[in-house]
Amino acid sequence: MKAVRIHEFGDLDVLRWEDIPVPNPSPHQVLVKVDSSGVNYADIMRRKGGYPGPDLPSTLGLEAAGVVQELGSEVTGLTVGQRVMAMGPQGNAEYVAVNANLAFPYPETTDPVQAGGMPIVFLTAYHLLKTRGGMQAGDTVLIQAGASGVGTVATQLAKAWGARVITTASTADKLELCRSLGADETINYTEDDFEERVLELSDGKGIELVLECVGGPVLEKSVRCVASYGRLISYGNASGTPANIPSGDFTSANRTIIGFSMGRSPVGSLDHKGAMAELFPMISSGQARLVVDRVIPMAEVAQAHQHLSNRGSRGKVILTP
Repeated sequence: MKAVRIHEFGDLDVLRWEDIPVPNPSPHQVLVKVDSSGVNYADIMRRKGGYPGPDLPSTLGLEAAGVVQELGSEVTGLTVGQRVMAMGPQGNAEYVAVNANLAFPYPETTDPVQAGGMPIVFLTAYHLLKTRGGMQAGDTVLIQAGASGVGTVATQLAKAWGARVITTASTADKLELCRSLGADETINYTEDDFEERVLELSDGKGIELVLECVGGPVLEKSVRCVASYGRLISYGNASGTPANIPSGDFTSANRTIIGFSMGRSPVGSLDHKGAMAELFPMISSGQARLVVDRVIPMAEVAQAHQHLSNRGSRGKVILTP
């Protein structure tokens, strides 16, 4: 089989589409013939050496969808021939072996190509809003990078669960996408000071929940958008820039800052199956959908990495074997 591999950390030229053996599933894994696999910013960080993973050389990818080919000896509840979407390392390949607990049979109405880009963004958005964010109907939520994969899903879920949603983005077409997904207010952060605008929209009080993934000055300003006893969840640092947050910005203001990494959460601490059981009916009914930016052959993975690095994506970038 072929897979997207790196033998060293670096720029786009370290990416290889090369032959490796088909993996053998362990007792608790299933072997999946891949139909599609999502590309996430974590894959770019991994390529550059800033994200943990298997020893080099290694296969990239954190999610995939396809058809179960083989069951590990301890696996129950899944069958050969079943279509699943799954989380797990080394998904950018023609075959992947994944933990059976992280493989989810998906509705027949779901496009197999889109399915490979769903697990990370849908589960991340779910846990940001519900598990960690404690969002309630009537809350106002600020979603930074609203046109991103997670941002597009979080906007739809927050609206479905009764929130008022404010999103940020850098271009008119991205802002229009956010509005089409249900955003009540949109802010072009290249033209307006989003902190000032959020405070205007909240009558100076701030808002209940902020989802932030950019880091640096954006994180610093986002903290000041939070209302007393509100929450900010930092789930990434796409800018690669450290933030300097004075303690008074969260202590005396009674704000809570929460860090979240789904991939580094303790095993069993997040109820992924329960989340998917809630999400699949929303997906089937069209209440929440994956926004697909591009579908690219795995052999041309460098295009996908370049596109995400340039922050040009509107939704999810998906690879197909």
